[in-house]
Amino acid sequence: MPRPHETHPIEIRARAVAVHGEQMPLRVLHDIAGQVHACCHHSLLKSARLARGWTVSEAVARLAAAAEAAQLPVRGADDRAWRRWENGNPPDADYQDRLARLFETGPVQLGFATDYTPRSSGGDRMNRRDALRLGVAALVTPELLTSAAHEAREMTRRSEETDLGASSLAHLHQVIADYGRHYSRYSADELWRSALGDRRHVAGLLNMRATLAQRRELYVAAAWLSLVLAWAAHDRGETRTALAYAADARHHAGQAGHDEAVAWAWDVEATTWLYDDQPDRALHAAQQGAALAPAESAAQTRLTGQLARTHARLGHTRPATDSLRSLRGQAERQAPHVRGLFSTDAARTWSVAATTSLWLGHNEQARVFAEQAAETYGRDLRISPTRRAITELDLGIACARLGDPEQAVVHGLAAISTPRHSSAIVTRSSSLGMTLERIYPQAAVVTRFRQSLAELSRASGGDAINSRRGGIGGGS
Repeated sequence: MPRPHETHPIEIRARAVAVHGEQMPLRVLHDIAGQVHACCHHSLLKSARLARGWTVSEAVARLAAAAEAAQLPVRGADDRAWRRWENGNPPDADYQDRLARLFETGPVQLGFATDYTPRSSGGDRMNRRDALRLGVAALVTPELLTSAAHEAREMTRRSEETDLGASSLAHLHQVIADYGRHYSRYSADELWRSALGDRRHVAGLLNMRATLAQRRELYVAAAWLSLVLAWAAHDRGETRTALAYAADARHHAGQAGHDEAVAWAWDVEATTWLYDDQPDRALHAAQQGAALAPAESAAQTRLTGQLARTHARLGHTRPATDSLRSLRGQAERQAPHVRGLFSTDAARTWSVAATTSLWLGHNEQARVFAEQAAETYGRDLRISPTRRAITELDLGIACARLGDPEQAVVHGLAAISTPRHSSAIVTRSSSLGMTLERIYPQAAVVTRFRQSLAELSRASGGDAINSRRGGIGGGS
């Protein structure tokens, strides 16, 4: 399994899909395969398969279909044979030909043969340099100097050519601002469909003529839209997709030198790893983001919260306590509530502090923090519905641990009644349910909550509650 900081084939392919869509040109597929081979040290055959996003079984099926389409004799390759080929045991000449047909390339590009075409030695470098110097000196004339000035002006003019009007970029900025401001108003599915269309639109704009400044703006816009897609995928419970779009956002923001967007990409990755029960990777992401987040920015506060809860989840008491202390100080300087996906406020900060305290085993402190957050969220049930539900569930866990199962169930039922469900709510609800089952196995209120959880599971797609490892949560 690759380390968190290593590039993964999924990330490489996801970046290309974000630009070209699923139906990529052959040259792009070959380029992806080359990148996978270079960065991940897979065999050329395996790199070609991963570039297309195929499993071994899918590749075997496609190989058979390609042979049938070419009216070749039937042969019986299976998954085991394919893995042998990828691991350095090349197939016979017939299968090499079939594989080359499948990937629309040659045996050299698949690692089955070596290209012995001689390369030019390039001649004597000193002679070439002298010849170039003498040749240029002989050609420089007043007429050419005038022509060179004209050429310089022409190059300047061409650098200013663009197919993008100011209104196009202004509209794009407004679209991104609307996603951030109104994210919680829409379901994850609605956000996914809409943002994916806009992200593909930006990919199309990047293929047009643009000035360097405009291209940088487009890269930043691509990063923000990929961040929206990463959060939507997370809310839909699609871990691999969320991580792929977080990587895409990080790539485009990094190319544009936009540290804040890079920090936000690490933030969504930290949350995604945490809910996937991989807190060590979540901690790495949080540390990377915290190192880049601008001072006193919303991203810095969010990543401080990530550090606090991931350290707590891993049992790192001192670092978690230090981060929690910093988080409490930041909460005192924040407005009670600020609308927006890329924002932070006192209510959310107290909510994350509650989760951190629960994982540290400080139940009374967790209850106080959660109540502070819940008081703000209770003023308007339309604000931050997912975070409000997570807060109610953490408050329920704190009450259950402190001997009040009735109140714990009240908070749990309030949480799962939210109109905007997400995988985070499903996972954290499961955590509250297990806490109640463990401490109060015979209580009638626990049975009532169990029944409500079953209804939530059906509404979320059958086995959604059991699809994740319990005990993870704390908020998106």
